[in-house]
Amino acid sequence: MGAYWASYHFPSMKMVFYPTLGAFCFLFMHRVDQIKDIGRITMGAIIAVTLGSSMYAISHGAISFFITAILTIFLIQWFKWNAAPILSVSFIPYFAHSVSFWALPAAVLVSLLGLVGSIWLIGKVEQLNWVARLSLVLSPLRTKLEPLKKEM
Repeated sequence: MGAYWASYHFPSMKMVFYPTLGAFCFLFMHRVDQIKDIGRITMGAIIAVTLGSSMYAISHGAISFFITAILTIFLIQWFKWNAAPILSVSFIPYFAHSVSFWALPAAVLVSLLGLVGSIWLIGKVEQLNWVARLSLVLSPLRTKLEPLKKEM
């Protein structure tokens, strides 16, 4: 919700939130139990977007873009972040054209922390007894809808 609000009020920030949150949400949902990895990947994303912002501030050209790609790939391999969205986040400054050097790293930090917080909260809600019982009650309905899902 916060990411949508910021992108609505600051149109130059739209490039930050939708691709970033979509890719990281998919990645984080598959690694919910590995909070240490989620933290490392979030830190990697912040480092990558800061690197991209730095290189974009130096030069807006293709060589700067190429150097950003090479350095980010090197960092991904060096730190074993194992997350392709980190590379895409490093390119955001080249497409969003932020007026401030720190605007994009701050926006990515806030959006990813919001995403991590949301996933943490969902995990806590799922641990509640009444939610687990409700899930068990609804599971027969879910199995009846599986053939419809496969047809679509």
